[in-house]
Amino acid sequence: MRNLAVATRFLVLLLGANLLVVSAPFAEEAEMDMDLMQSIESTNDNLSSNISLENAESAIADAQTLNELFAVVAEHYKKETAAGKDVAEAVDLTTKSIKFSDEIITFLKQEDFESAANTATDLARTCKTCHNFYKED
Repeated sequence: MRNLAVATRFLVLLLGANLLVVSAPFAEEAEMDMDLMQSIESTNDNLSSNISLENAESAIADAQTLNELFAVVAEHYKKETAAGKDVAEAVDLTTKSIKFSDEIITFLKQEDFESAANTATDLARTCKTCHNFYKED
């Protein structure tokens, strides 16, 4: 009976590992989905609100989250470029978005809410520009 339990555990682990291997490509495809873009949009809205309320701590957290989400977007477009797709503008715009979110964090740490707000506006414009080129209907 003990051998059966050990064999069953081994089989479950083996099947689980195979499932992870098979599902990995699907996870990569899901990297750039609508949920990601909606998370970016929602976080960007929160960022603007927190800046205007001069809530530095929450705004910094939002900007850091945006930085992480834009890193996913950047990686996606780098893969697209490597695959031969013409998405150089998207790579550039994503790089700008990361730069802007970094600058926002710096301004917020200095409690320079006006500069943070101006940079957040630049960030929103950069997102809009990218959407004009690449957003799927």
